[in-house]
Amino acid sequence: MGFLSGWTRRKFLKGVAAGAGAAALGGALPGRMAYGAQAVPPGKKLFNDVKLKYFQDSNWLHAPLWLSDLMMKEAGVGIESREMYDGGDAVAKILPQLLTRRPRFDFVQYPALFFGAFAETGQLEPLDDYLARYEGSQDYLDWVMPAYREFYTKWGGQTYGMMLDGDIHILHYRKSYFENADLQKTFSQRFQQNLEVPKTWEDFLKTTQFFTEELKSQGIYGTSMVVNPPNFGWGFWMDIAASAGVNYFDADMNPTINQGKAAEALDLYREIIKFGPPGAEAMDIGTTIQRWQSGSDVMSVWWIDLAEFTVQQQGVEKAEDQRGAIVPGWKNDDGSITHRAISLWCRTASIPKNLPQDVKDAAFYFIYRMSHPDYSNNIVADPFCGSDPFGRTHYGDAAAQLYLEANPQRGTSDLWPSNDGIFKNFETAKNHLDAGLANVEVGYPQFFWEGAPEYADALGRNISKAISGELTSQQALDEAAEEWIKIVQKLGIDKQKAQYKNFIDGARALGYKI
Repeated sequence: MGFLSGWTRRKFLKGVAAGAGAAALGGALPGRMAYGAQAVPPGKKLFNDVKLKYFQDSNWLHAPLWLSDLMMKEAGVGIESREMYDGGDAVAKILPQLLTRRPRFDFVQYPALFFGAFAETGQLEPLDDYLARYEGSQDYLDWVMPAYREFYTKWGGQTYGMMLDGDIHILHYRKSYFENADLQKTFSQRFQQNLEVPKTWEDFLKTTQFFTEELKSQGIYGTSMVVNPPNFGWGFWMDIAASAGVNYFDADMNPTINQGKAAEALDLYREIIKFGPPGAEAMDIGTTIQRWQSGSDVMSVWWIDLAEFTVQQQGVEKAEDQRGAIVPGWKNDDGSITHRAISLWCRTASIPKNLPQDVKDAAFYFIYRMSHPDYSNNIVADPFCGSDPFGRTHYGDAAAQLYLEANPQRGTSDLWPSNDGIFKNFETAKNHLDAGLANVEVGYPQFFWEGAPEYADALGRNISKAISGELTSQQALDEAAEEWIKIVQKLGIDKQKAQYKNFIDGARALGYKI
């Protein structure tokens, strides 16, 4: 099984579409683009009806296909076919193609977790010169939110990717429980404080315990935290740990995941899980989706789109009861609160270096325009895309309104059989995006350099041992740190230090103390 091969997050979305085979849209000879500072849209044909082939992970959906005709009319470039792979198998499926003389894809979309591994090969096409050909490209780069731009598009000071999906964790909650007068009274009497959406992890634990003890006789629990697969569950601990000041490595690639407040953060994570439903110690992603859909949990720390793709499976009353907030934070000694929400997974698009120049020209135009707000404002609000906001205009009132409307870029088909928006209420859509923005502003990056799957596996597996009681929190993190040292040595410490500098530079650009 490949890394995360059992992951079900966006596979849930796929069930609403009838199949997802390749789109055979014909073929044509590629054309050479006109160089210079070209306005976009160009107002003229830049390419000679180029038809592109592309790879995408199977949990992302269909935007390139419905954009094909629009891009062909706009500039003479469209889609011939797509090939899909399991996202966890990205390295195995993509890397051999990058290293061939002529890859069988003209652009590739992949989880940003693997961005550094691909960039480090030297086989991704640098994109800065391509960006310079188009008017407004600097405005575009400024428009991509720094939490994504600094980590998942740039490597060694150069641009190698276009953002397509801005994953972020947020706190989802059912507002009716927090507004219930009886629960408010009981909570106040018990804890001598008001029942509010928790702002700190300490209060999250307290609130989880309260709801579970008050409501489990009705089959309702405070929360379900993702633990499995272990090579993904580590990220939910990192929401807590990063807010407590825990980082992955120091600048010399010495692991720091077992230092400072790391064990304290894991102890807190374990306590939260104790108040979860039966099976909480091995809770998987698919089950957390099902529990949220059924209304069995009051709160859920999850990716932003949990509220989106569960709307379709719930009645209006339950769907409109969903609200989002910033993930809880760590309360510091001075009373301030530090919040960190991990940007786990995400998606980037890149172009192989080993392609004819005219194909690279056309492929860049397609992925640039797909990422550009001209198109992506609607794409991220479409239930048949699978992209989350990553640009500045993806948030705010105008953006929220798009979640209530049909996507003007497309009609309907077997792959996207409906087109009537996601939410039914503007307040719900606006809260959804406000919560996302609050978390992006404190977004903390995942691993994205060479070795990411191995680091994730070692950390998540040992965290699972702590949750099961096999190891103490400190023992588990010490074991993970020892494994990380071996991974660094295997991959080469100098090479890893050089790659990790991309993380350090990005984090410092965001003002984080690294």
